[in-house]
Amino acid sequence: MKKLFMKIISVILSLVMVFSVGCAEASAAENNTAVETKSVTEDIFAGMKPVDSGDAFLDNFLKVLYNTLNVVVEVLVKTICAVYPDPASWKDIADHVTDTFLAGREEYKTSADAGNYWSLGYSSRSLVPDDFESGKYYLGRDLMNKKAEGVYDDMRIRVVAIDDNSGDGAVVVGAIDALGVTSTDVRSIRAGVLEYCKEKGIAVSSINIMSTHAHSALDTQGVSTEFFYKLFASSFQNLFGIEGPLPFMEAPTYFKQYFIEQSIIAVEEAFEDMESGSLYYDTIDASEYIKDKRGLVSKEDIPEFASLYFVPDSGSEDTYIADITCHPTSFSASNGLVASDYIYYIDQYIKTQEGANFVMIQGACGQISRDNIDVDTSGMDEWEEKGADTKFLGEKFGEYIISAEYETELEPVINVHHKEIVVTPENSILALACEVNLVNNQVYYLEDGVGIISEIGYLEFGNKVGFALFPGELYPEVFWGHEIIGDTTWDGSEWEYPALNNSVEGVDVYCVNLANDALGYVLTDDNFAFMGHIIGEGIADEVLSVGKHTGSYFVSNYLELIDNYVK
Repeated sequence: MKKLFMKIISVILSLVMVFSVGCAEASAAENNTAVETKSVTEDIFAGMKPVDSGDAFLDNFLKVLYNTLNVVVEVLVKTICAVYPDPASWKDIADHVTDTFLAGREEYKTSADAGNYWSLGYSSRSLVPDDFESGKYYLGRDLMNKKAEGVYDDMRIRVVAIDDNSGDGAVVVGAIDALGVTSTDVRSIRAGVLEYCKEKGIAVSSINIMSTHAHSALDTQGVSTEFFYKLFASSFQNLFGIEGPLPFMEAPTYFKQYFIEQSIIAVEEAFEDMESGSLYYDTIDASEYIKDKRGLVSKEDIPEFASLYFVPDSGSEDTYIADITCHPTSFSASNGLVASDYIYYIDQYIKTQEGANFVMIQGACGQISRDNIDVDTSGMDEWEEKGADTKFLGEKFGEYIISAEYETELEPVINVHHKEIVVTPENSILALACEVNLVNNQVYYLEDGVGIISEIGYLEFGNKVGFALFPGELYPEVFWGHEIIGDTTWDGSEWEYPALNNSVEGVDVYCVNLANDALGYVLTDDNFAFMGHIIGEGIADEVLSVGKHTGSYFVSNYLELIDNYVK
């Protein structure tokens, strides 16, 4: 009750604080149309339930308050964006160059061609700079401006280059231990790889850089690096048309260049490591150790994850590629140590047990995280105890991966296709982040507003297992179907799209999060509440999202890609 009371008070105080601003905005907007006024009204009163009890009345009351706060905050941030000078790097959409976008393979093939065979190469490199102990590098978690104090395990990129040797071009799948990597930096990595492939005469059809979403890795985006300094310094730089990094930001600028260069080298090493072999597939149920923090997705409805297993003909190191769905957040937000969380321990376990390689890609994790783990820490020193939970989880995942049956052998055929999309921020917080140079996503001027170039993709192996590549952090219901959350809705509307796991006939399709970009949370439109997460149950941090209709925009573009490519 005390918690509920404090929530109500906080909202009322917030509304009182912004009331005068809201009135001023209304006065300045006398020319707004009746349609716009109606839209605001609908937003405020969205999702009202029949008032048949005191609890229902209180629910409606709270929802109106929070919806009003959402509207006011958006107005405020949008006003700031309007007066804040735009960076000189922003371009007209007509000037967009697509030389680092790869569309993939033109033809969808339903069987392997004669002479096709699998080949795969692997590489893994640390992304921790040599001068790390200088204490000048930032951890990438929220806006905390926290400098890393040490390294607990590691931060790496793990890469496979894989080909069916049809002549249509190899595919790169790379995963960086990071909260997210922007499309701008992904395309910088691609540029270096494409230059290498051109020099070596290597045909490549798709280069994909994912993020594992590790919450204790170094800051690859800039979101955790001196926000208030950037807010003020960028205003002057933008005002005078100055491009380039801000003064006194040498370490973050160097680290960005460093992880890009190391990633390029890792991909090159993977190409040089390629050898022939066989590829197998299985599914793994890890729901015993993971849960939906909202309590909306039951253990029974948490999807299994896919695992690929490559066995080289030479008898050298095997390679596992696992599409796990679970937040790597075993370390607390106050942690000052660099860690890739359970991913590091999966890698170590598989190496120790089988001498094999490992790459993890992140599924539709939303609020899917590790379940409560009771680890006996008796006899451990303070250092061991700090990572006991994440080590336990990693070893359990590793055990699942190597003990799977892998009875399904995949035919040597790859299908892959990508589509460029223009994402228009409905949430002005993202636009402000780009203006402040908090993130370096390339922004373009459109006829009406601004947009960010991103991409959707689809990658399939052996006409049996496919991966839908999304540039944001999808909630599981966006991909696996709205019914897994009991059709929970915030605004009372309906989600019109089907589950995507069967979007290609005869293929088991899985989601890959944060693929080739990092654009925040992606929810079903009907359950988007912006700042409604303050209420708690069933709602998350939608404020870290492109906007309410991002889910439908991504899904509709993905389905269009599938419809055009899979004939």
